Amino acid sequence: KNKIRVGVDIPEISLENMENTTTKALDIPLNFAFSDVDGTLVHYPHLDDDCSKLYANSNGEILYLPPSSTGMRGIISSKTLQICQILRREQNVKFVLVSGMRTSTLLKRLPYLPRADAYASEAGGRIFYPVTTNLENYKGDLVKPARFNGATNDDLQEFGLVEDMEWRRELSMDNAAGTDGYIGDVMNEFLSIPSKNEGNRQQQLKPVKERVGALWNFAKVLESEGFVLDYKGYSCCFRVNWKHQNEEIISEKDFERLSSRDVSDLGLATSVNLGCIDFYPISSGKKNCCSYLARKFLSLEDRIHSEIIGDDILLKRAICFCDDDNDLEMASACGR
Repeated sequence: KNKIRVGVDIPEISLENMENTTTKALDIPLNFAFSDVDGTLVHYPHLDDDCSKLYANSNGEILYLPPSSTGMRGIISSKTLQICQILRREQNVKFVLVSGMRTSTLLKRLPYLPRADAYASEAGGRIFYPVTTNLENYKGDLVKPARFNGATNDDLQEFGLVEDMEWRRELSMDNAAGTDGYIGDVMNEFLSIPSKNEGNRQQQLKPVKERVGALWNFAKVLESEGFVLDYKGYSCCFRVNWKHQNEEIISEKDFERLSSRDVSDLGLATSVNLGCIDFYPISSGKKNCCSYLARKFLSLEDRIHSEIIGDDILLKRAICFCDDDNDLEMASACGR
């Protein structure tokens, strides 16, 4: 009764046996679980699919997320939400969501996503941590988790967010993404950061042609070649979506060639996500984000010990859940 039939039987994961399917079978303690979101935890059934009726009558087992900026509306199961919390609370694993989604989409989805120790958006370019203490002094908006089957009081506790400013400063350098992408950022409004403009009026997003930084310099080149760029809701990343292109200017071959263009000499990296091409600073990306967080979450003693013995933290202590091409580097780095 706990299975959904979509062409094949999907083996049921027993909550009671979760320990056997995670750390009990491992010789070295598992410290980190890094997970993609779309296609991994969140799925997108077709409206005309036979299983849509099961989703509609799932008695709260399935939660619908708000539509993304591209109109996609995903679902996540209560069991998925429960298992993620078992990893965190019972297995003492740091659970991190690492997604290519724009930051504005992350903020809309947070009430429906698994509670995590960190949230990374824009292909790992921005990192946020939950704030659960001293909320009376917290000035930003609060995330109110949606209720799901099996949720505990802790799962439903409201929380705020704080950004990792060390990581942001690194990606804000001129040889990376610069600072212009953060102007008019939706996160500033969420955190109630005052605008530098007159009064309380929110600053407007800068168009690509006015942005400074290696990432946006390359974006200007692409615009001059006729590509249409998607940068709304992004601060240190932009996307090229085939569906947005003018086929009289950009052909499918042009788009395919762009997906394999080497931009490393420009200090940039690229990956394919949901059929789109993402560009971001070479210091960003999911793998680098995971490596940074793993070092940050480790105790100073463990971090020093790992450096002395040359221990690859991700390879020996991390597991990855993923599904798409833009996850491959992260997946290969997480050796568990």
